[in-house]
Amino acid sequence: MLVRGNFDMKVTIPTKQLLEGVAHAAAVAANKSPKPILECVAIRADATTGVSLEATDLDVGMRFHIQDARVDEPGGIVVPAARLLSICREVDEGDTTLIDADGGLTVDTGRSHFYVRGEPLDEFPRLPLFSGGRSLTVPAPLIQNMIRRTAFATAKEAGRFALHGVQLRVTGKDVEMVATDGRRLARAVGSLDKKPEMDIHAIIGPRGLNLLERILASDVTEVDVAIEDRQALFRAGPALIISRLIDGTFPSLDGVIPAKSDHAFTSTAGDFASGLRRASLLTTRDAMSVELRIEPSSLVIRSRAREVGEAKVEVPVDYDGAPQTVGFNPHYLQDALKVMEPGSVVTFEFTNAKSPGKLSDCDEYTYVVMPIALE
Repeated sequence: MLVRGNFDMKVTIPTKQLLEGVAHAAAVAANKSPKPILECVAIRADATTGVSLEATDLDVGMRFHIQDARVDEPGGIVVPAARLLSICREVDEGDTTLIDADGGLTVDTGRSHFYVRGEPLDEFPRLPLFSGGRSLTVPAPLIQNMIRRTAFATAKEAGRFALHGVQLRVTGKDVEMVATDGRRLARAVGSLDKKPEMDIHAIIGPRGLNLLERILASDVTEVDVAIEDRQALFRAGPALIISRLIDGTFPSLDGVIPAKSDHAFTSTAGDFASGLRRASLLTTRDAMSVELRIEPSSLVIRSRAREVGEAKVEVPVDYDGAPQTVGFNPHYLQDALKVMEPGSVVTFEFTNAKSPGKLSDCDEYTYVVMPIALE
């Protein structure tokens, strides 16, 4: 064993649980930071509370509790998250023993032994606890689905800070999530079984929400949500996720979502997505648009770029109005169709070539996308 002298911490953890926790921590830890401690995962072992893994980049933080750990000696250490993840991925033994000794962490699996240099635990930023004072509980499937259907539409380019997050509103029993980058908007709504004691109105960054969505893929049934000290806290099963709120004013939805239009066609999400994907094969960065020619019982999708060629794809649709032609960025439409079931029936509403289109597969979801002028 690579332990030299006395040790301050010794814990034995089921390897599968360790890998899960370290993988979540590595997703939070900064890849490159002027503060190397932010690239690390903190391991804390307590005889009463057990073992927890922590990571933060100061915008998003996470504490992951290992449920079946055995604590032989309490203590703690900080080690590089990416390095520890690489080790855990190569371990196939059922249990892994972690030992803090000589300023580093020994990872012992019985057949393999690793020693990773570490940092003192007291240098790692302190993460808040979930007080549970002013919080509400949301069904895990509801919030997971709402995140998946909205977070992708947040702004990626520098600009208005509010557009870089998802607006979460809980008013009475009504829950709403909205994201927009100014060119498209995704809105998902839901309802709670009972009215919570508090309302919420906050703008939350997509990284913390996407991490929550991944954690909810496991057997978690409920999520406790609290807003404290300019942070959103989500307690989900073994994990606590902390996301710093985004300052700014989120755009009003008044007049942004088009009213119901007389012009609309229906198709399956899979057929529509397949047609867009094929047509977009012959688009370029400078010619990122497709023409939608809506005719009775048929949608013809065309793309044309002088330097690469052109494409024409037909998709069966249900439409009985006069022929119409509109243009859109195919990737913006594909992004929404990806979060829908391929066999679900989707409705695409439009007015004219200068008006936004509206895509939906149910009453609880609306996706609005701005048109593109065709040459």
